[in-house]
Order: sequence, then structure tokens, then C-alpha cells
Amino acid sequence: ATTKPEDTPAAAPSSSDATPAPTTSAPPAASGAPPAATSNSGGAGGNFLSASLYIGDLLPDVNEGLLYEIFNAVGPVASIRVCRDAVTRRSLGYA
Repeated sequence: ATTKPEDTPAAAPSSSDATPAPTTSAPPAASGAPPAATSNSGGAGGNFLSASLYIGDLLPDVNEGLLYEIFNAVGPVASIRVCRDAVTRRSLGYA
């Protein structure tokens, strides 16, 4: 039997081809729950889309305030949360 190109189903795109969009977070909400994704507007009429950014290999002395200062210089920051050990409250090295 002969197969024509139109008889062959097209390959579905691989999900590994997708590149995640970078995102930014800011100080934790009072409830401690992660922030909901929202759109932010820049003060000068600029529109910023919401995104989540995961940062690893942080030094133990890196805290939310330092990360906020660094990332807020680039754009608006909604929230930041350094992940910490539940008992010792020491940084786990990522945010």
C-alpha cells in the first residue's frame, strides 16, 4: 500500500518545546499563602504582566528585603518568599 503525506497524521508539538515565562514575586502576604497571579500597571502608564520567578543557590543571608530591592529595580514586584525550614526558620537556599 502507498501512503500519501495527507494520510499521515501530523506530529503533535512536544510540551518540552515550551519555555516558561520569567516571573517576579514580593514580600509574603499576611496570610502566608502564595500570591495570586495578577496584572500590574507601571506608574508611567506601562503595562506589566504577572509572572513567577524561582531563584536557587541563594546564600544563607539572602532575605526577602534584599531580593525585593534587586528585582524592584527592574520592575514592579508583587511578592517575595524565601523558602525556610519549618522548625529552624533557616533559608533553604531558594525563593
